Amino acid sequence: MTSILIEAESFTELGGWVIDPQSIASIGSAYLLAHGLGKPVSDAWTSVQLPHPGLWRLWVRTRDWTPPHGPGLFRVSVNGVAQSHIFGGNGNGTWAWHDGGSIVSGSEPCIIALQDLTGFDGRCDCLVLSDTTDPPPADGPALHALRQHHQTTPPDSLEPFDLVVAGGGFAGICAAVTAARHGLRTALIHDRPILGGMASSDVRVGPIGQVDHPPFPRNADVVRQLDSGIPSSGGVRQSHNDEQILALVRAEPLLTCLPETHLHAVDLHHERITSVHVRNLRTGHTSRLTGTFFADCTGDAHLGLLAGAEWRSGRESRSDTGESLAPITADRQVLGNTNYWRCINEPEPVGFPACPWALPIHSDADFEVSLPKWPVKIQDMPFVGGWNWESGFFQDAATEAEAIRDHNLRAIFGTWDWLKNRSPRRHELANARLEWIGHILGKRESRRLMGDHILTQHDLEQGRSYPDGCVTATWYFDLHFPHPENAARFPGQEFRSMAYDDPHFEQLRGAIPGKYTPIKPYAIPFRCLYSRTVPNLFMAGRNISVTHVALAPVRTQMTTGMMGTVVGRAAWLCQFLGVEPRGLYTDHLARLLQVLADPECEPASL
Repeated sequence: MTSILIEAESFTELGGWVIDPQSIASIGSAYLLAHGLGKPVSDAWTSVQLPHPGLWRLWVRTRDWTPPHGPGLFRVSVNGVAQSHIFGGNGNGTWAWHDGGSIVSGSEPCIIALQDLTGFDGRCDCLVLSDTTDPPPADGPALHALRQHHQTTPPDSLEPFDLVVAGGGFAGICAAVTAARHGLRTALIHDRPILGGMASSDVRVGPIGQVDHPPFPRNADVVRQLDSGIPSSGGVRQSHNDEQILALVRAEPLLTCLPETHLHAVDLHHERITSVHVRNLRTGHTSRLTGTFFADCTGDAHLGLLAGAEWRSGRESRSDTGESLAPITADRQVLGNTNYWRCINEPEPVGFPACPWALPIHSDADFEVSLPKWPVKIQDMPFVGGWNWESGFFQDAATEAEAIRDHNLRAIFGTWDWLKNRSPRRHELANARLEWIGHILGKRESRRLMGDHILTQHDLEQGRSYPDGCVTATWYFDLHFPHPENAARFPGQEFRSMAYDDPHFEQLRGAIPGKYTPIKPYAIPFRCLYSRTVPNLFMAGRNISVTHVALAPVRTQMTTGMMGTVVGRAAWLCQFLGVEPRGLYTDHLARLLQVLADPECEPASL
């Protein structure tokens, strides 16, 4: 038996398809997504040299993401001839292999293309060409072994690094750039092609949080360079500065940036991380990166999880933490996830396909909720779906990102179908066009790594001062909940949210604990920024050592960026002094605070 496996994300040209890396942990691979907003995207294609001419069986691993409706349909063409089988509409909602029939190959390379038919998020993980009719392994270890067998190049080992940073959002960029500027050989691993995390052009969250507050205003050195000042409304940035961020990273000669790279394994020795293993999503090439220190800035605590670090998820109970904003009983609820969307007006009328597979929207009341209401109006855009288009409150955003994103898409497409095709006001919206929906999930909370200090509501609300306070948080206790009006109409399928600053909160609160609670600028302890179980692991971002309640005011991007800067400077000092992060706190805290106050201080003065 001879078979050839082709990972879709490795195609030579992606056309209008996009790489979705959000679910590698759950399905074993990134995949291609035809995210065309109801208009078919251009073909993705690649060239394959088969081992011998003759008859080959085509298998495609895909998923009907809204069974049994199959909105994401596509074909495969071979050497310009479209195969008769249509993929994406004949499954039960799970990833599976589908038989594409036989093809005849000559001695010349085959040109294989994915032809999107609908523009409604068809997806392709990989293809197999086999000279037998036996299907490829369905899932699990056997499928993983098949992928490994088709790895075309042997792994390599990159130069030893002083600091390896996982996650290319604001926290990770600030950690990596800062460390490199202090002279550390640094690597930055990011699983998407675009840096910037939630503020990048494929998510478009407007960064919030104040900088320049005592005790260490220099923590904002790098994050100021990341923030272009682009305005946002409803939480949505209307333009982006991807190039500015990439240029900032590339300007550092000691910083090796690895975009489109997935971290999939770690090596440990006496609980310390010694190296990480990564795979390039486009080429499949694997590398091993050795390092002295590591920083988890992934948001989902992906590196910490692989290293066996202690972590939490969900809401702690009020009796466990004493927090007034905590629920009486601990549960799995987390802050939700958003896919922003926006529309524009065109000079001429624009149609939109019916979406009978989307969430059933039959009136404005099905999706319009109390203030802040849709639509958020910005210049010539009739509607923008902002932060409170939110779901996944009882799901794991680290392992169920695809399902959460797909639910958001069904809500958005269902709403737009109503507005364009069935609403009494549809004539007013004749020229409106759905212009953009983020295909990458905008996450707020998943796993939190535990450090030597776990920040609580009491610390922030009472202004408890600790000697290692180092990163100043300024946001309020911005906890989000499923909106009661939306929950009544879509129980268990909510897609709109509410926060304490809703002007109708008291009338709508139901069993929601707490109230609007601001904080004064507060210095987060350094002990929240390193793992208490993995000695050489730092963390920065929404996965630091906090309770669910305390995460709410510290998770903003400007604040997490300053966390990254502290981690970068702390890693340099740990390297200089030959200590672990905990030792920096216990034995050299004064030196750390001196570096944070004066980053250009001479090492001899420490």
